[in-house]
Amino acid sequence: MDNQEKPKWRNVYETLKPEDHDQLEANSAINEFRGGLPKEEAESKAHQDYLKNHAMDSAAFHYIGMRCATAAQHEPAAKKHGAAYSLAMKHLGLNPLDAPPKEILDRVKDVEKSPYKFSAHAADSFFEPKVEIPGIKEEPANRTLELLERLKALKVAPKV
Repeated sequence: MDNQEKPKWRNVYETLKPEDHDQLEANSAINEFRGGLPKEEAESKAHQDYLKNHAMDSAAFHYIGMRCATAAQHEPAAKKHGAAYSLAMKHLGLNPLDAPPKEILDRVKDVEKSPYKFSAHAADSFFEPKVEIPGIKEEPANRTLELLERLKALKVAPKV
């Protein structure tokens, strides 16, 4: 995957980005002062919780990626997502062949973190409805969506 050296919190624990260090510090302090753990154990627990949270995010991301790639019949992508999903599930101590737990399925619903996003195709402009509606400017970026919204409001379907 990524061969770059990852930032380290306390020069011991790997993190994804330096901005995460403040949260790890806060969680470590909570574990130490509220949980009554020795400092080293509190830091270790904070990092383990950090890894678990990211493993669940990773599992959810690759689960939806695997499902989408399978639906699109893109076998190489499905296999890669499946392998990464399996690693994340095993890190969590779960069997990747079992149904994903509720915690992971809840994270799948986060559309912002989905591996798949809609993007228009360059040829979409050929298929725009050829209807002129008063009040619509000739701005290609918003034209199709505005036309469709106006057509829906008028209850007029574009001719195919």
